[in-house]
Amino acid sequence: MSQDNRISRRGLIGAAGGAAAFGAVGPLSSVAGARDDDDDDRRDDFGFGRGDLPLDRIGIQLFTVRDLLADNELDLPGTFEMLADAGYAEVEIGGSFDGRTAADFKALADQFGLKPEGSHVPGGGTAWRNNRPQIFADAAALGLRYVGIASPPGGTPATHDGYKALAEEFNTWGAEARAHGLRFYFHNHPPDFTLDGGTPIYDTLLAETDPRLVYFEMDIAWVDAGGQSPFDYFRDDPRRFPLFHVKDLRYADDGPRTTPGNVALPNRRYWLTDVGKGDIDFARIFSAARDLDDHHYFVEHDDAPDDETAGGSAPKPRNPAGSANTSWVSRKYLANLEVRRRGRDD
Repeated sequence: MSQDNRISRRGLIGAAGGAAAFGAVGPLSSVAGARDDDDDDRRDDFGFGRGDLPLDRIGIQLFTVRDLLADNELDLPGTFEMLADAGYAEVEIGGSFDGRTAADFKALADQFGLKPEGSHVPGGGTAWRNNRPQIFADAAALGLRYVGIASPPGGTPATHDGYKALAEEFNTWGAEARAHGLRFYFHNHPPDFTLDGGTPIYDTLLAETDPRLVYFEMDIAWVDAGGQSPFDYFRDDPRRFPLFHVKDLRYADDGPRTTPGNVALPNRRYWLTDVGKGDIDFARIFSAARDLDDHHYFVEHDDAPDDETAGGSAPKPRNPAGSANTSWVSRKYLANLEVRRRGRDD
């Protein structure tokens, strides 16, 4: 689709339902990271940021807006335009480059002022075992600092011994990544908090990996769904978690998702929601940071936009405009989030 013919943000809003959608996402463009100290009302209304998180570290995991790409509602240029308009500064890649080369993807992101900061490589742990030269080449073309995986390699036993062996492999991958000027990271899911002998197997990854070589992206909602406390993990060692998936959930008996049966709080039903609309206390979690500027905050909503009707692991949204709205309201929430400063023991 050409630059002149792509659907604009305002065209998308109009197609989505006129005034209601317009009011939800806001009528003004913004420059990522901009602050307008002379106009507090506008800054509050449209998410320019009166909160504590650094605006140049608020990004989005592109999986959240996959429907805009897959259905060609906006295509990648139009999606990037919408994200830049919403005020995002960074993007995390969900595995592919939408049919482009890494260099072409980076050039397009630069055009819209979006910085690729991290990537879940296609193929996950299996790709790291077999395709590291290409991973490093793509990361260089994208200008990334962080490259990681979103799940363990297939066949990894969900035991402390299994995760100890995985930690040894991570240390090797982390050393190779560092030699290429990169940081290797691992992103958690609820099964990573499976209990073995009464403790989460995830704890073994933290204990057995070298903090100089292996970093972690905390998916906040998935830690909670794993029956553990995101605040406690972050408070115990903020340096291990330079990246966050800022994801929210709401526990309810009619929820389409269920927490695993082998975690500390099993078989709880829940919905995924837009950030700020669920049960997660983000202000408390981020209060454990030593310096908020040391972290990157990627909005993610796996079921956007149909959090009230979705089912399955990656349902197809019925209304592609909904994930655009999710992007706007979630970024606005983070830009205005006031982080409570509490004692280290709270």
